[in-house]
Amino acid sequence: MPVSDPRSTAPRRASRRTLLAVMLVAAVTAPVDAQLVGSEPSRSPFRDLETTQQFTLSLGWFDAKSDAAGVGPRPALFTQLRHDVHLGGPAWLTSRYGLLRTEREVIDPGFPVAERSLGFTPVTHHVADLGITLALTGRKTWHGLVPTLGGGVGLTSDFGSQDVGNYRFGTKFAFTFGPGLRIVLPRGYSLRADLTNHVYQFQYPSTYFQRASDSTSVLTDTRQRSGWQSNWALTLGGSVPLFRR
Repeated sequence: MPVSDPRSTAPRRASRRTLLAVMLVAAVTAPVDAQLVGSEPSRSPFRDLETTQQFTLSLGWFDAKSDAAGVGPRPALFTQLRHDVHLGGPAWLTSRYGLLRTEREVIDPGFPVAERSLGFTPVTHHVADLGITLALTGRKTWHGLVPTLGGGVGLTSDFGSQDVGNYRFGTKFAFTFGPGLRIVLPRGYSLRADLTNHVYQFQYPSTYFQRASDSTSVLTDTRQRSGWQSNWALTLGGSVPLFRR
């Protein structure tokens, strides 16, 4: 019988071992590669936002800060209408208009301190601003959530006239900024919560620094004649889609 040469079978054994090694490595690394590529679309926590405009009606609380003279608007319920238009990427153009039905104290600086307050009068403040809202998750939701950060400029006014003490809130320029959270529901509807700081300036008449018969005045430091203050508002609302992609 012919004897086979061991040297002729060695290359075939090496080829078989190499093939088995390649198959083993492929079997081990395949699951890892699948994980690196990402989750299946149906199981991904991210979903595309399909709306390009939305209209929101909100109700909240406007925590008006007490001013130096104590004649500004008091904290009260706040209603607001909001319109958002998608500009591109994470940016939305936001316009808002709100009503604050509240009251403020009226004082007569010519009276002694014990008689200076004339009580409270109801006032309606109009609060409007225009700005940019950034969706921190871009054009997608994360588990149905879209955290936001916005800022803008606007006006606030009570359209009132001067009172007996020559004070008038008037129309004030305001800066607005703050975070928010949008919860996206089926068919483009959503719920949203926003915390917004309204920063505007107070100005007082010269009568507030004049001494009354008891040698007191409403304000004593002329540096308080004007000053900026922040007023936080928390709103909760529901949104309806106006257009879809």
